[in-house]
Amino acid sequence: MMRSLVAVSLLLSFFTACQPDPIDPPPSGPLRDTTINNISYGSNASQKLDLGLPGGRTSNTSLVVVVHGGGWATGDKNELTWLLNGLKQRGFAVANINYRLTLNTPDNYKMQVDDLDSAVQYTLRLASVHTFNGQKLYIVGHSAGGHLSLAYAYTRNSSGKVRAAGSLAGPTDLFAMSYYNFNIYNIILQPFLGVPLFPASAAATQRYKDCSPQYQATASSPPTIFFHGDLDPVVYIDQSTSMAAKLGTLGVDKRMVTYSFTFHDWWTDGVKTANTMDELKNWFNGHP
Repeated sequence: MMRSLVAVSLLLSFFTACQPDPIDPPPSGPLRDTTINNISYGSNASQKLDLGLPGGRTSNTSLVVVVHGGGWATGDKNELTWLLNGLKQRGFAVANINYRLTLNTPDNYKMQVDDLDSAVQYTLRLASVHTFNGQKLYIVGHSAGGHLSLAYAYTRNSSGKVRAAGSLAGPTDLFAMSYYNFNIYNIILQPFLGVPLFPASAAATQRYKDCSPQYQATASSPPTIFFHGDLDPVVYIDQSTSMAAKLGTLGVDKRMVTYSFTFHDWWTDGVKTANTMDELKNWFNGHP
């Protein structure tokens, strides 16, 4: 009997020793609140993102992609850290991204929308590692980042993963914008799009329209919420109201939030920023 027990023990030890090392299981219990800074999603030094992860998240936790402004030529993701933190506190995973800002490439517009796509695809692949939903996302940006967010949502969403979008004082019609704000046109829009609009030409007109959400939107565009200050001297409020009206004609769900006596941003106003984050939460949760 003793010999049998010893033999069985040795046999079990042999088979146990031949097994591969076990894979560490996912952490048990609620996951903690954390932010991982400067994750590289590409080889360029500008292709980095901060990933905010809320405490207690699950595989159903939704992802929001946040895009900073700066006239397509300046700016940094740190400008919207307040939005990352606010949305994270409201239960979202948040990817706050940087993108290449040079205006010296053959197609700056395409380069930046491509960067958004690279950041989105990379972040979605992290879903199983950091525990959030990798099957859908929401996107929102400020100023030039609002323009890029809508351009991405309206032209790069064949998979349907972008469930809703948001724009904080973002340009939507670069063709019209170049007419009413020559200062921005001369300094930013012409080098960004790589072609002068004046003197007028059919090719230039088409270029400005092709890069504008106002002309990109279709009946299948994702629901969109707009925020704008009524005294914005940089991007006039009609860039948001006209875009919202266009979506209405297409049958796309939309919402317009206007802040009185407010300029191009409102980050120093705690009441307005809290309202922005609450409105975004309700909008995104309302479009699962």
